Amino acid sequence: MRKIYSYFIVFLLLTATHSVSAQSGMDTLSNVFRPRIGLGVGTMTYYGEVQNYQKGFVPMVNRYYGMAYINAPLTKYFNLEFSASYGKITANERSLTQNLNFQSRIRMGTVQLYYNFYPFFTNRRGLFHPFVGVGISSFEFLSKTDMYDANGNQYHYWSDGSIRNLAESDPNAINAVEIQRDYTYETDLREQNLDGLGDYREQSFAVPFTAGLEFHLSPRWDFRIATTWQPTFTDLIDNITPAGQGEERHGDSKKDKFWTTYVSLSYDLQFPKDGGKFDPLDDSGLEFYADFEENDSDNDGVIDAYDECAGTPVEALVDEKGCPLDGDEDGVPDYMDDEPNTPEGNWVDEFGVTLTEADIAKHWREYNDSTGYEHDFIEERLVVQFGREGIPSFNFVPRPKKEKSYVVIIGKEHKDISANELHKYLGFREFKTELRGDTVYYVLGEYEKIEDAVSHANSLEKDGINVELIGRDGSDTTKFIAVDEKVIDKVEKQNEENNYVAPSIIEENKDELVFRVQLGAFKNKVDPEKAFPGVEDVTHATGEDGITRYYGGKFSNYHEANAYRKKLIGKGYKSAFLVAYQGGKRKTLQQLGIDPNDLPDNYNEQSDLNTFVEKEDPFANNNTNNDGNNGNDGNNGTDGNNGNPDNPVVNGIDMTKVKYRVKIATYEGDVPTEEYKILLMIRDTYGQLLPIENSDGTTVYYSNDFKSVEAAKSAIEEFKGHGFESSEMSIQYEEKFYTESEFNALINK
Repeated sequence: MRKIYSYFIVFLLLTATHSVSAQSGMDTLSNVFRPRIGLGVGTMTYYGEVQNYQKGFVPMVNRYYGMAYINAPLTKYFNLEFSASYGKITANERSLTQNLNFQSRIRMGTVQLYYNFYPFFTNRRGLFHPFVGVGISSFEFLSKTDMYDANGNQYHYWSDGSIRNLAESDPNAINAVEIQRDYTYETDLREQNLDGLGDYREQSFAVPFTAGLEFHLSPRWDFRIATTWQPTFTDLIDNITPAGQGEERHGDSKKDKFWTTYVSLSYDLQFPKDGGKFDPLDDSGLEFYADFEENDSDNDGVIDAYDECAGTPVEALVDEKGCPLDGDEDGVPDYMDDEPNTPEGNWVDEFGVTLTEADIAKHWREYNDSTGYEHDFIEERLVVQFGREGIPSFNFVPRPKKEKSYVVIIGKEHKDISANELHKYLGFREFKTELRGDTVYYVLGEYEKIEDAVSHANSLEKDGINVELIGRDGSDTTKFIAVDEKVIDKVEKQNEENNYVAPSIIEENKDELVFRVQLGAFKNKVDPEKAFPGVEDVTHATGEDGITRYYGGKFSNYHEANAYRKKLIGKGYKSAFLVAYQGGKRKTLQQLGIDPNDLPDNYNEQSDLNTFVEKEDPFANNNTNNDGNNGNDGNNGTDGNNGNPDNPVVNGIDMTKVKYRVKIATYEGDVPTEEYKILLMIRDTYGQLLPIENSDGTTVYYSNDFKSVEAAKSAIEEFKGHGFESSEMSIQYEEKFYTESEFNALINK
C-alpha cells in the first residue's frame, strides 16, 4: 500500500506540473488547474485456473469493488487518469477433479491514457462521448482459502459430494461426521507453501484496456459507465501454477486476469492555481466554458458561449458576436434590409426603407386617431425603426413570412425586350413568368427556405441550366431582391455539412406530365392582366420566330386540363388549345396515348405538331458556319426560298417554301455512340440537323436544307459512304415531308 500512495503523490506532482506548462496550449484559461475527481463502484471478476468452467460468464456474477480517481486533460483529444481501487475476488470450485476455493483482496493503483474520439465522433460537446484507454496498473493481492470450519475441523471432500471431518481414505472413515463450509477464508495460501513456491511476492502489474461512455450532466458533473480488461503478469493470485503436483493442483501456463465493470460520477474542480477566487461568469470563466462547450446551435460560426444573438437565421451574415450584420446601421439587419445603403440620419420602416415626411406624418395621425376605427396600419403593425446610436427605437415586430420567400431566377428582361429559348422550360411544373414593374422574371422554383433554394439552384447548374440569381420578396413589389453571394456561399457550406443535396430537376420531371392551355400568340407583347383577366398562372415565352405565346393554368391530369380549356373557351377564349409535355419535352396528345374518345373535338395530330415552337435538337450548335454551304438560319443564304424563283407557284404549290433535305437515319431510343459522332461531323459540315419525333416513338434525323435537288443528292452519296445506307431524298413543304416521287406526284397532279 505504501508504494501505491507514493505513485499517487508522484502523479499529483506530474499533473500539477502539466497544468502549469501545458494549459496555455490546451486551454484558453491558462491560470486554472483543471482536475476532475470521481468515485465509482462496480464488479471485479477473476479469470484463472480455479472455477475455470465459468470463464464465459458475464462480469456481473462476482464481487463488488470501489474506486476513486483524478483525471486531467492533456489536450482536447487525450486525458490522463490515476485511479486507486479496492475489491475482492472469490472463486469456489467443487467438481470431480478439483475442490478448490480462495478469496483475495485486491488493492490497485492505475495510470491510464484516455482518447475521447474528438473530433471523429463529434466536434462539439454533446450529451455524451465514447472513450478508450490503455495504461499500467500496480496491485497487491492477499489470497486465502477456506480450509477449516468454525470448530477447527478441516474439510475433506468425499466422492459422494459430501464434506466430512475425516478423509474418505482414513481407517476411521466410518466414524466421519458430515460438516458444512462456513465460507470464512482463514488460511493464508502463501504460508501453506503447498507447491514449494516459498515466500513469493504478493504484488504484480497489469495492463488495463478500457472502453466506455461518458455522459455530460453539466459543465462540472460527468457520469461514466465503463469496462476494463486487465491481463496480469502473475499466475499466483489463485495459488495454482504449473508447479503444482497432482491433477487437482497442476495449473496451466496462462496468467491470471481481471475484468472490471463500473459506473462513476466525477466533478470538475476548476479552481485557480494561484489560490484566487474563480468566478465561472467572468470573462475568463466564459473562456473556460467555451473551451468546454463548443456547441453552435444556430450554425452561424460563433459558438454559443460567445453568441450574443442566439437563433440567428441561416440567411444572416453575422459579426464576431454572432449578431446579424447591419451595414448601414439603420436597425434592420442586412438580410431583411430592402434598402441596404440608407443614408445616415434617415428613419426607416421595418424593411429598412427610408420613411418620407409624408409617411411619418400619416403614421402619426393614424396613431393618434381618436375615431375608434382600426386602420390597416394598426392591423399590419408597421413599425418605425430608429436604429441609430443614441436614438430611441420602438419594439421591433418581425414581418410575417410568406409561404414561399425565395425564387430561383433563370432569366429576366424588360417587358419590351424579347426572350429566347424559354419554351423548353414550359414542361417543368416549377417554371413560371412573373412581371414585376418593368421587368419579366423567369422563375424555375419557389421555396420557403433559402437552404432549398440554394441547393436546387446548384442542381439546376449541374443540369446545364444557367441560374441568374436567387431572389427574395421585399417591401417593393416591383422587383425581386437579389440574395447576397456571401449568404449563398454560407448556405452552400451548411448544406454541404448537412449532406443536403436537392434532386436533379431533370430527374424529378423525367416522368412528369404537364398540361398548359395556350391562350394566344402575339407579335408584340401584351399585358397578361389586361389581356387575360381571371386566368390563373399565366406564363409566356417568346420563341425564335419573335412570337410571344401565352399559356394559362398548369395541370398534371389531362381531364382537369381539358376541363379548364373548355371553361376558358366558355369565357371567350375561342382559340384556346392544350399543349402537353412529358419529362420536360413537348408531346402531342396522341403521343401521350390519350383515349381518342377523350380528345378535343376536331383534334388533328399534325395540327398539334405544327404548334411545336422549337424543335428539340441534341446536336444544337450556335457556332455552325459553313462558308455559304448552309447559313446559320438554316436557309442556305436564300431565306428559305429554295424553289425555282422563275416559277414560284406550280399547281398550287408555292415553290419558295420548298426545302430539299436528306433523310439520314431513323432511331428508336438513343443514337449509338459511333453514329452519334458521324452525325456531329455531318452537322459541322452541312449545318444543323433536324430531329423529328414520330407518333410511334421513333426519331428521324434530317439534314439541313440544300439549294437544289442536285446538291441534296450529292450529299446522299457522301452520307452513304459514312455508313448511312438508308439515306434518301426528302422534300419538306409546310411542315410535311415527302419522298421525291410523292412530291413530283403532288406538283404534277
